[in-house]
Amino acid sequence: MTADDHDLVLPPPAPVAQAAELAPALAMWLQRLHAAGLGCQGVALHAADAAWRAPFERADVADAWAEARARVTRDSPVALSRVATGELMVATHLALPSGQPGIVGALLSPPHNDRSLQLLLLSLGWLQLTLSAASLAHNQRAAELLELMGHVASHRRARAAAQDWVNRTAAWARRELPAEGELRLSLFEVRHERTHWWVAADVSHAETGSPALRAAGEVAQRAFVEGRELVEDGVWALPLLDRGEVAAVLVAQGDASPAAQQVLRTSATLAEPLLRHWRTAELPLPVQAWRALRRVVDRLRGPGHRAWKVGAAAVAVVLVVLLLVPVDDRVTAHTVIEGRTRQLVTAPFEGFIAEALVRPGDRVRQGQVLLRLDDRELKLDQARLRGERDQAAAKLRQAMADREAASVALASAELQGAEGQLALVEAKLARAQLVAPIDGLVVSGDWVQQLGSPAELGKEMFEIAAEGYRVVLHVPERDIARVRVGQPGVLRLAGQPHAGHDFELSRVTATASVQDGANGFRAEAAWRGEVPALSPGMQGVAKVVVGRSNLLTIWTRESVDWLRLKLWQYWI
Repeated sequence: MTADDHDLVLPPPAPVAQAAELAPALAMWLQRLHAAGLGCQGVALHAADAAWRAPFERADVADAWAEARARVTRDSPVALSRVATGELMVATHLALPSGQPGIVGALLSPPHNDRSLQLLLLSLGWLQLTLSAASLAHNQRAAELLELMGHVASHRRARAAAQDWVNRTAAWARRELPAEGELRLSLFEVRHERTHWWVAADVSHAETGSPALRAAGEVAQRAFVEGRELVEDGVWALPLLDRGEVAAVLVAQGDASPAAQQVLRTSATLAEPLLRHWRTAELPLPVQAWRALRRVVDRLRGPGHRAWKVGAAAVAVVLVVLLLVPVDDRVTAHTVIEGRTRQLVTAPFEGFIAEALVRPGDRVRQGQVLLRLDDRELKLDQARLRGERDQAAAKLRQAMADREAASVALASAELQGAEGQLALVEAKLARAQLVAPIDGLVVSGDWVQQLGSPAELGKEMFEIAAEGYRVVLHVPERDIARVRVGQPGVLRLAGQPHAGHDFELSRVTATASVQDGANGFRAEAAWRGEVPALSPGMQGVAKVVVGRSNLLTIWTRESVDWLRLKLWQYWI
């Protein structure tokens, strides 16, 4: 422990407020004891609840009072003891209005006898009844206040609720006045540093120039300026605060007794904030926004509110960064790697796959056999057509030997038809083996597991990509107007997300396509620098640098463009 710790003095705990009905009840009980002829020097009450504690005024009997309280039990409900000065200390049980037990004490002067003790015990019934009656009146006021708030909350409009509240509150306060007493109640709200009449009891409208209203308005203005409760001849004004500032003033004209003031003070403190927020909620949105802005400015300009000022400074820094710091404006596009030159190998005729010699990913040389089609039927047709050709040739020779012109012409035509069909079959046989047209990589065409399956005429069997690759981008339609040839960019592939590869746009086409439900246009790019290890068909995400702009413009461009289009679409 340091030296400073020795000097540290903790503040005393805040005292607990005593029950309002306790002191008056004990004072009246003491008077009744004196009226009954008992020489009572003082009374006290002790309970577990600090609000129901009232010690003896004499400090010299504190120990005797504590010792008497300790002796009071269920079996021995009354404890008697003499103090040093000769008085008799009497302690006994008393039921509090809350239902909790308490101990009441009385200090009786000599002479002491049984009659004095009996009178004291009989008077405890009056004390208990008095405390219960005071508590019951308090509970009745609370119930009446809750009923009043229920009526106020049942309205839909702020003015109707305020009118109902002021009427019922005025009627409640008038019950606390003498029979001949009068009370007029008005509520003023504060706007632009001036008080303005809002509602009054028993009237729905008031003449602004009437003497009574002008007098009430002057008192309300003074109460607002001074910020305190005003009590004048026949007028009482109560300022109602909101965050330390006067937001409304309640003015009572007539006989505002202390009991009536207490009713008005309690009702206004509970109901006025609800009515004020209710009325504020009915204001137009621009007015509410303007008031909120003024409150924020006042907090930033005034003393205190350090958290608000720090937050405003942070927001200002963020806005400066968003508006004044330029960054690369980039367009994001889905990307596919394609070979620089691609060749398709198609089926030359209808047939069946007999043998597949390569698969996607294999590198092939020009002229290398890729696939063989079943040519058995073609060879049979070849043999048959060769026989027909030989027969036609023999007929032609015989006709020429017989020198019959008609037979020669007919045999010659038959020979030409047979030779033509034979040439067609032999051409198909020559193309029964599909060969690579160029050196490159087989991109598509996996037929190894589909031997014997049919191949239709013109069906795409293989795609071969030559050495060298290009980047093909699918640029979204909303960004195509900002993309130009020569713009740089960075690509990250799905299989190599850790590395970025630089490229430069080489071509922007007008070819549109739909990918993932979004319309876009095809753009091509060339590598810059060393070409990474690639394979056709690899996919990734590319970002093209189309200029420089601030972050706020970049982040809001899509929303602003959408809004512009909708406004144009629905503008009348």
